[in-house]
Amino acid sequence: MQHFEVVGVDSDGNPIVGEVMGDMEGEFDGEVMGARRRGRRMMQIPPKPGWRRQLAPGVIQPDEGMIPLPLAANAGSPLGTFAAALTNITFSGQLQKPFRGERFLVSVVRTGASATGRLLTQLFVGTDLQQAEIAPWDLELIGQANAFGTRLTMKAAEPGVFIRCVIQLSNVPTGTDTIFASILCLGRVIH
Repeated sequence: MQHFEVVGVDSDGNPIVGEVMGDMEGEFDGEVMGARRRGRRMMQIPPKPGWRRQLAPGVIQPDEGMIPLPLAANAGSPLGTFAAALTNITFSGQLQKPFRGERFLVSVVRTGASATGRLLTQLFVGTDLQQAEIAPWDLELIGQANAFGTRLTMKAAEPGVFIRCVIQLSNVPTGTDTIFASILCLGRVIH
């Protein structure tokens, strides 16, 4: 099948149209035939890759990407540390761009023999509960780094909205034992 395509521009700025033979969907395996100018053969310029969509030269189209939203603890010393006297901590992040959370990454460091409690959470986007039941669920199961297929479809939210994990421990550590937690929410933004 033959296609006609602009393969160059002459000195007056007019397009030079040539015949392109070959598969235009995959790799270019044909040859370009077109007018020769001053002894040179015009070459086909490869198309821009799909990720370089532009509204105008230098102006990219809106796109979406996956970015992290760190959730900061409101208590604990250092922040995010559960202890015998502190068994409830709220972790929250305030959005700066439109965002839809999809995946949690949770890191937990337990110090001491009695530091066995699991992080049970209730998840909120703004004031909306993001779960099918109001009972707390184990955030560590969903947020393990090697967990497979644990993506969520959280409600999309505008800048200024808080994403919160209200966390309580399943078992309280005793004495000086502690549980430190770090929580990150990965989600999509429009940029």
